[in-house]
Amino acid sequence: MIRISNWNPKGQIFTNLSLQECQDKLRSSRELIWVDIFDERYDQSFTILKDIFKLHPLAIEDALEETHVPKIDDWGDYLTLVMRVIQLPVPHDGQSITQEVDVFIGKNFILTYHPRESVTIDRIWQRSLKDSRYTTRGAAFLLYLLLDEAADDYIDYADQLDLQINALEDRLFDNPDPSLLEEIFSLKRKILHLLQNIGPQREVLNKLARGDSSLIGRESNMYFRDVYDHFIRLYELVENLRDLTGNTLEIFLSLVNNRMNGIMKTLTIITTLFMPISFVAGFFGMNFFAPPGSFAVWTTSPIFYVVLAACILFPLGMLWYFYKQGWMR
Repeated sequence: MIRISNWNPKGQIFTNLSLQECQDKLRSSRELIWVDIFDERYDQSFTILKDIFKLHPLAIEDALEETHVPKIDDWGDYLTLVMRVIQLPVPHDGQSITQEVDVFIGKNFILTYHPRESVTIDRIWQRSLKDSRYTTRGAAFLLYLLLDEAADDYIDYADQLDLQINALEDRLFDNPDPSLLEEIFSLKRKILHLLQNIGPQREVLNKLARGDSSLIGRESNMYFRDVYDHFIRLYELVENLRDLTGNTLEIFLSLVNNRMNGIMKTLTIITTLFMPISFVAGFFGMNFFAPPGSFAVWTTSPIFYVVLAACILFPLGMLWYFYKQGWMR
């Protein structure tokens, strides 16, 4: 899909422009053009980037064919910026929770290219169509809005992960089921994925905040510094979440070990309780010869009941002794 918006100096907004009209508007430095491309054929996207916006072939190749970590390149007349935004709704099937968005920004245009529809970009798109004041400060301000919205989505998602970790800790103490281990590692993968994207994106914002490019302008530095501060705090927040997840894993392993120790203690006590019975049964079960003389009395009924009572009282006595020693607590 290709959607085009145009804002003229009078604040009027035009949508659904043709590609030829878009090319004509680009020649005017007073017009502002935003072209958003997603779910579009390769050849059509290549034509727009090459023939209409006159972008460098390497920049086009980076956008259409390769996947990058967040970065920024200065091509003189325009900047190329790779950012990653949260993919909403967040997938739960192991796929990436972010998607790449390639942004090309010039003096009077901003072009965004992403493989699938992005809720983050769509919100800014709709907001800019409702209020032309968002575009009066040029393409750099639109870029700021996109980055700020992406930062807000990251923060919201990090808060959701924090709540998941807290709920997971509560479940651990209620019942440390082995199935929770898979959930813990799933959270660790998500948090690591966030760190891998937030770190480079933070460096991109640092470059924009310094105002190294004339296309951005020094008046926009304060806005990008604000987003840079968001990503600094976000990175620290996600690092804390990684530590919390590691602590949760340690708690799980400790609870499982304690549970295993309790099971082994119970089994040991049961085995120990039956040791006297095993000894008595083994000693009197060695029937190598008949009892001679006075030893025949050991085979009478009273002796049987005495031995039976001993087999019952010995374990009970040992159980009481173990309890008094505190071995069963």
